[in-house]
Amino acid sequence: MTSTPTTTPFDLLREKRQELNLPDPVAVSVQGRQRLVQGVAIGAALIGVSLGVTALVFLRSMMVNAAIERLSTVEAEVQLFETQLTAAKTKLQGIDKANGDLVKGLIAVRSGSAVLRDLQTRVPEGIQLTAATEEGSGYRLKGSSRDPQAFARINAFQLQLKRSPLVDPNGVTMVKASRGADVASSGPATQGPVVGPVDFEIVVNFRPPISPAAEKQILSQLGAEGLVRRLDLLQKEGLLQ
Repeated sequence: MTSTPTTTPFDLLREKRQELNLPDPVAVSVQGRQRLVQGVAIGAALIGVSLGVTALVFLRSMMVNAAIERLSTVEAEVQLFETQLTAAKTKLQGIDKANGDLVKGLIAVRSGSAVLRDLQTRVPEGIQLTAATEEGSGYRLKGSSRDPQAFARINAFQLQLKRSPLVDPNGVTMVKASRGADVASSGPATQGPVVGPVDFEIVVNFRPPISPAAEKQILSQLGAEGLVRRLDLLQKEGLLQ
C-alpha cells in the first residue's frame, strides 16, 4: 500500500521569520481582522452612545424651552393679575373714601328741629330772638333783651349757648349789643323817658364731629328722630364704627 506524502505550503521565509521571531502572516491577518471588527464594534457603540446622549440633550433642551415658555406665560398672567389687583385696590380705596366722605357729610348735617329745640331750652326769660340764620359752620342769632339787667340776660344767654352739646364752646361770639333809642313815655312827665331794649347779635359755631353713639344720644334727646334713623341705617350698613 502506497502512502501519499503530505504537502505543505512552501514558505521560503518561514525559517527566516522563525530566526527573527516574527509572527506568521496568516495569524497576523486573522488577528488584524479580529481587531478591526472589535474596533468597528467599539466605534459603533461609541457613536450610538453619542447619538443617544445627543438625543437626550435635545429632548432635555426641548423640555427646558417648554418649561421656560410656560413660566413666561405664568409670569405674564401674574403681572396681569397684579395690575388688575392694583386697579381693584385703587377703586376700592376710592369707594371707601367716597363712603367716608358721605358718612361725614351725613353726620355733619345739622337737624334744624334739633337746633331750634336746643335754642328753646336755652333762651332766658326776658330775651326775644328775632332771627336765626345759617352761616358757615354755624348760625347767626339776632334778638333783643329787656330790662332790668338786659346785658346780664345776654351774658347768661351766651353761657347757655356754650353749654349746648351742638355748639363749640369757643365758637360763641358776640358781634354787637347796643341799646335802642329811648321811647317817650305816654305817662306823666315825672316818670321820664322809657328806656328801649338792648339789641344783640351773636354768631355761634357748631362743635367738631363726635362719635356716632354720642351723636345719636344727643339727637334723641333733642327729638331729631330723622337723623337718629339715618345714623342707625349707616351703622347697620357697617359704615359707622
